[in-house]
Amino acid sequence: MGALQPMHMIIVLAIVLLIFGPGKLPELGRAVGDGMRELKRASSHDAPATPAAVAPTSLGAVACASCNTALPINARFCGDCGMPINAVPVGVPTGFH
Repeated sequence: MGALQPMHMIIVLAIVLLIFGPGKLPELGRAVGDGMRELKRASSHDAPATPAAVAPTSLGAVACASCNTALPINARFCGDCGMPINAVPVGVPTGFH
């Protein structure tokens, strides 16, 4: 009683057919296949061990007021702590250490 049986699969497919209709099934199948392919590709690539740091000496850089991480001038959120950015020029002490 724990595993899916063929009758269960038939019922699920019939419900999907009723909800989406016969015209959308090829599009739905293609989207599911593309999603699975993307997941497989993303899981097979190894992520770098350490992310590349932003150079704090670049012109126009700002620092996160919360964690004092150097960020590009057009950043809206900090990549380290996730806080919204209130532009503080790099090198200006923020009081949070």
